[in-house]
Amino acid sequence: MSAVRIRPAVLEAAGDVAALALLRRAAASEAGPVPADDDFGRRFTAWVRAQAHQRTFWLAESRGGGERPAGMRLPVGMVGLTRYERPPRPGEPVTTAWGYLGALFVLPDHREGGTGGALVEAALAHARDTGLVRVVLSPGGTRAAPLYKRLGFRTARELLVHPLERDAPEDDEPAGLDDLVHPLDLHPLD
Repeated sequence: MSAVRIRPAVLEAAGDVAALALLRRAAASEAGPVPADDDFGRRFTAWVRAQAHQRTFWLAESRGGGERPAGMRLPVGMVGLTRYERPPRPGEPVTTAWGYLGALFVLPDHREGGTGGALVEAALAHARDTGLVRVVLSPGGTRAAPLYKRLGFRTARELLVHPLERDAPEDDEPAGLDDLVHPLDLHPLD
């Protein structure tokens, strides 16, 4: 595996949006076949542009080697962070915000080498630097749950979930790692 560089994606750059779309398609293909002839690229690009005011993505890139030109960087992973602003409150001069971490994906050849952790750490550093009070995520039983635990995420007892799908299973107990938060501080979510 070659050296990996983590950097924020430039959502105004067509190449970065295309890299994110390719990684998103690769992530979906791990769950089963995905249609090659749909308009996913167009829909993804429109979605990214509409979300750019509240979302930040990071790309993991591997330096060229083998059959690729030496200076070429290949996208090998991604993660996204969505910023949610809390409404202002009387008597509080500062409005707080929290983040939702999602879309973590690393190509199989680059897993187990620290790429996923580096992506999440970049998002958490950004969260701290921009004053977010917490970062939440829902790993949904993914293989990344142990990574999130190692990086300081813990089960959240104060969150409630109301599944809106009709056929959603009813659970009285959280499924262990379904509601993980990173304790950037102890502010309530409201």
